[in-house]
Amino acid sequence: MIEQRFIGEILARHGVVPAERLESLYAIQREKGSDLVDLLINGSIADEGAIAKVLAEEAQVPFTASVDPQNISTDLATRVPIGFAKTHKLLVIAEDEACVHVVCADPFDTPALDDIRLIFGKPVEVTVGGGEQIVDAINRVYEREAGGGELESDDDSVSDDDAAGDILDSDDEAPVIRWVNSLFLQAMKERASDIHIEPEEKEVVVRYRIDGELYIARRAPRPFMNSIVGRIKIESSLNIAEKRLPQDGRITKKIAGKGFDIRVSTIPTSRGYERIVMRLLNKSSVLLDLPDLGFSPRDYALMDYLIRRPDGIILVTGPTGSGKTTTLYACINRINKPNVNILTAEDPVEYEIGGIHQVHVQPKIGLTFASALRAFLRQDPDVVMVGEIRDKETVDIAINASLTGHLVLSTIHTNDAAGAVTRMVDMGVEPFLIRSSVIGILAQRLVRVLCPHCKEAYAATDVEMQELGLTPERLYSRAQRRNQPNTRYYPRTVTDPDILDLAPGTRPMFFRAKGCDKCGSTGFMGRRGIYELMLMDDAIGPLVLRNADAQALKRAAIDMGMDSLRDDGARKVLTGMTSVEEVLAATQEDVDVDTMTPSIPPPAMGAA
Repeated sequence: MIEQRFIGEILARHGVVPAERLESLYAIQREKGSDLVDLLINGSIADEGAIAKVLAEEAQVPFTASVDPQNISTDLATRVPIGFAKTHKLLVIAEDEACVHVVCADPFDTPALDDIRLIFGKPVEVTVGGGEQIVDAINRVYEREAGGGELESDDDSVSDDDAAGDILDSDDEAPVIRWVNSLFLQAMKERASDIHIEPEEKEVVVRYRIDGELYIARRAPRPFMNSIVGRIKIESSLNIAEKRLPQDGRITKKIAGKGFDIRVSTIPTSRGYERIVMRLLNKSSVLLDLPDLGFSPRDYALMDYLIRRPDGIILVTGPTGSGKTTTLYACINRINKPNVNILTAEDPVEYEIGGIHQVHVQPKIGLTFASALRAFLRQDPDVVMVGEIRDKETVDIAINASLTGHLVLSTIHTNDAAGAVTRMVDMGVEPFLIRSSVIGILAQRLVRVLCPHCKEAYAATDVEMQELGLTPERLYSRAQRRNQPNTRYYPRTVTDPDILDLAPGTRPMFFRAKGCDKCGSTGFMGRRGIYELMLMDDAIGPLVLRNADAQALKRAAIDMGMDSLRDDGARKVLTGMTSVEEVLAATQEDVDVDTMTPSIPPPAMGAA
């Protein structure tokens, strides 16, 4: 809330309270933690109506002398938790297409008004009223809706883990608790995926990861670090006394009506304090379906074909944070039907999906990916998902499962699709087993999506076209390969023309980031995947048996029509979804295509 001195200066300037009384009131306010306006009213120093009129005049907003609860929609008002409404003395009274109308006692309480804007997704129009009248109206409206009971308790969607209630409903006056709660609320507002709390020499720095990039969100004095760490440890059921070893925990919270799972990780640092990183997982998020992931028509058709196979291994590769788990969830969610038994082993279970039986592996008690996968085979599964293949034991069981009639989906850490084969060979897997079990390998990266409100177009340069592989030779080679009759790589369902098949002489328009209020001046809003999908077909299989290196495998896959990560990134640049810089930062230069140049010379690129 805004500083009490600011309110006092406004009231003194308008003659509502004598200036000489303010210092003594400030001292009482600091000692008792009371609100300055409440002290003025309770001490009969100033009239509540006069205070509200002055604040309305100073904020240049309307003033109302009365609030009629009978004319207020209970469905509308009760979208705001009652504790939050009473604490901030505000009530939602109406809503139209353009904005939401709020009556409040303090028009300068911008954090609370920002929260209302977040809940309703609209601008807020403020009217100022007396605090006592507003609280009375709140009681009458909320009692009319819930019959005097707890508003949140009637929501069947709230689990037992949410018993602590919405953090907006908290009226806890402890500064550290309010500070930590505000971290979660602000992170949710700004679409952050992670919160980093880091001890520095003289202060505590909080950073949010938004769309894959870290930004400094706020700072706090260094002495508060122990209190902040202690509060988060209490909420995540960690050992407060243990400061020498890393710990992992979990918090379940409701933030503005949305359920969040928060994964907490602590590590000791050389500065004598613990560093905390928290991953925010929105429990109410709708799981993405396969068409929502941004596949090209070819890759989508092939992935849809692969996940409906009765057996085999499908691997998703990429670095940490590249969206592999999201892709796996989309795959199993698409084939999730009552007649399919799907089991998953994850570390941890990020999203709970109805109809799928999910296991959280716990290596400390011996429940590893390998042991879970071994147990799954005795549970009559049709489809098995393993969070990650980390060792030979896990990959051996996965291969055995695929060879005995099960579809296995998993992830593995490699730079591209072809690298997954050499990684498995390095683990000690025989090439003939890879050839017999693996049916498809998908590599992926995440790139930031340009803000649709402020992105600006410009003519592509020759250098950018070259870097993205949109050269005349490469484009002509792609067009020739697409004309080859290969139903495995180009299923008959794929009839859409490929945007990468540019006409000779074409100089397309690209887009770049600019920045506006809607995207926080970053120029980006959200992330999407770019992909390359390699099938274990008759072209790749013999190379695997001969233990060919990753470059040879990738060259053969591209020759047969595979789009590389950079190809798919170029496609998304051409559609205006992302920028050239994002694609170049997320991908590496493709293999030399000279060996794939057709005998017919390509046409020359025309002038701009």
